[in-house]
Amino acid sequence: MPLQKHKRRLRRNGLLHPPAWAPWRHTGAARRRPRLSIACAALWAAVAACAGGAAAWADVPTVLATGDLRGEIKPCGCSPEGQFGGLPRLLTFVQQTRGASPQPVLVNLGNNFPAPSDQGRLKVELTQTVLRALPPDAILPGPNELALGAEALDAALPYVASNDRVGRVFRPRVQVRRAGRTIGIYGYLSPSLVYQGSQTRFALEPVTPAWLQRLRAESDAAGDELRLLLFRGNDEELAILADAQVFTRIVGGNPFDDELHQVLTRQVGAQTVAQVPTKGQGVLRMPLGVGPAQVEWLGERYADHPRAVAAMSVYDEQVKQLFFRQMEQLQRAQSAAVFAGVATCEPCHKPIVQLWSASGHARAHAVLVGAGKQFDPECLACHVVGLGSGGYINQTVTPQLANVQCENCHGPGIAHNGNPAAVKPRPAVPAAQNPLRPGEATCRTCHRGSHSPKFDFPTYWAKIKH
Repeated sequence: MPLQKHKRRLRRNGLLHPPAWAPWRHTGAARRRPRLSIACAALWAAVAACAGGAAAWADVPTVLATGDLRGEIKPCGCSPEGQFGGLPRLLTFVQQTRGASPQPVLVNLGNNFPAPSDQGRLKVELTQTVLRALPPDAILPGPNELALGAEALDAALPYVASNDRVGRVFRPRVQVRRAGRTIGIYGYLSPSLVYQGSQTRFALEPVTPAWLQRLRAESDAAGDELRLLLFRGNDEELAILADAQVFTRIVGGNPFDDELHQVLTRQVGAQTVAQVPTKGQGVLRMPLGVGPAQVEWLGERYADHPRAVAAMSVYDEQVKQLFFRQMEQLQRAQSAAVFAGVATCEPCHKPIVQLWSASGHARAHAVLVGAGKQFDPECLACHVVGLGSGGYINQTVTPQLANVQCENCHGPGIAHNGNPAAVKPRPAVPAAQNPLRPGEATCRTCHRGSHSPKFDFPTYWAKIKH
């Protein structure tokens, strides 16, 4: 379902909050974000009544759930409104709450890492440093984590994916004791959300009756009294898991990245599943049983924790040094550049560039990102322009040279761009009949062997003929 259509449906049912800094939120004493919607609370009250009342769950533990940081390590401070979340406040909140009796169950729904980049890797290091300081009882890995490869995950942190058949990277379950109860914590990450190839160290399987039966048997054998599922997937998978009634409670990761309009629940048939606030702006608090979920928004009332502040200072210095290194790289790249990029070709060759834009060549780098191979030089060589020969360096310094472009086949174009009439680009592997034109041999420098087993020059050339 398209995002806007989905939001309209949630808004009609009272399940989508307006921005926290809407004018009526900042009058009188009402300066904090609301709890979960009235509709959601009413629904949980009805469920509790059907289950014999909330008294039966009075001694169950409290669950604190966070996640979906998406690289938002700290509020930027650019605007006085909307400054919620951040790792320093989260650590303060958890340290304060962990002192409660009974101690709550702390879980994280993953998707904490930013998009892959040099600075992103520094954020990953910082994020896992603070996670170790918390630490959560269990973490569900998300697509953002696995985009960097399983090796980016800190083995000391309790990453849980119960639907991983291999079991070499993720734990199948975590068991804790809280409020005198034995609790099994399980994780489900949909295989549709991540790339899985022959070289990946994990193998996520979809939810099936056989998998649920096996999980229930293992849980019973381990003596779990309560079961908590950390979930990230689609509505169909969620419906199967909810209807199976294997888990005491399910908490979801947030599929949305719009922090201005927080969507805090998912409706699956008659069941409502709470999901953590996006961008790490708050912590979901709920009983491990029947009862409404509430959100504690991480606003200014929570001071930055000194331990996180120290980690942030190290990060800031690393980012500063990274900036200077990237500027030096950019200067060297500009002085040694022989490739111009497709944008310089368009003014004179607009119809050809339009044809290119609709081709698979224009999305070649995105294919690597989807496969988690965007940092592999052997793969990059056939998915960017001029790697290692005065062309592509990385997405920060030379983003204009990502993808397979004109110069991959026709040769470097900076000199031609400066004097089109006098200088013609020359392919590294030209056609036999014309040294200024690429040919089948040019294509086969990348479309070869198992890399492109179905390659047929006449068929493929017809798709981009120009």
